[in-house]
Amino acid sequence: MNDEHVFASLEDAAALGVYLQRLLGMDKTAAVRLVGIGPVAAAYAAPPLHGSTTRASVLTVRTVSLAEGAQPFDRTVSAGQLLESIHTDEDGTAGFALPAQLTGGPSWAGLLPPRTGWRPLGEIPLRQLAEAVTQGNADFRFAALGRDRAALDNLAEEIWTRELPHGLRWRAAHAASAMGFLGPQPESSAQSARVAAHTRWLRLDTPYGTALERINAGL
Repeated sequence: MNDEHVFASLEDAAALGVYLQRLLGMDKTAAVRLVGIGPVAAAYAAPPLHGSTTRASVLTVRTVSLAEGAQPFDRTVSAGQLLESIHTDEDGTAGFALPAQLTGGPSWAGLLPPRTGWRPLGEIPLRQLAEAVTQGNADFRFAALGRDRAALDNLAEEIWTRELPHGLRWRAAHAASAMGFLGPQPESSAQSARVAAHTRWLRLDTPYGTALERINAGL
């Protein structure tokens, strides 16, 4: 397998870089599963958010475009090594070197959601998603004082499993916000995110990325 790959544009390189930086800001040992199919690469990750169940049941994915003729790949790698491998060449093109496969990688990486067959459910305004995240963070801070680790996990689970329209949980909005998918100033945005379903998954597509929530079972 050729481990050297070229982005379609400098903007795509920057988008993947920002995504990885946000992830590493929460977990310096984070892993990503990077899947390349034709001219598109998708980077899947599990942001370490409040609560053990929350952490296991929400994935985020950022897609970027690759140059024409890209060969397929599928590898779970260190987010830090992938970020370090992104480079700009003298001719003005940007690329990356796919790091080595992680041994003993995270369990979530072995069970990704399907790429096709999603059933549209409707839309949610970005303002509503941002309001849920702000309220959730405020409720957590207010009630967290004096609780031990187990009680904090229970509190986080109670807060982030509250429901949004279409059966989506607040934890999906939390993950989207943490990864920057709600964009700048979402509380005043006129844009909406789309929600879709597929068997045990719910999908939140925002203008800047996707959060995927697994329902009825942990990863």
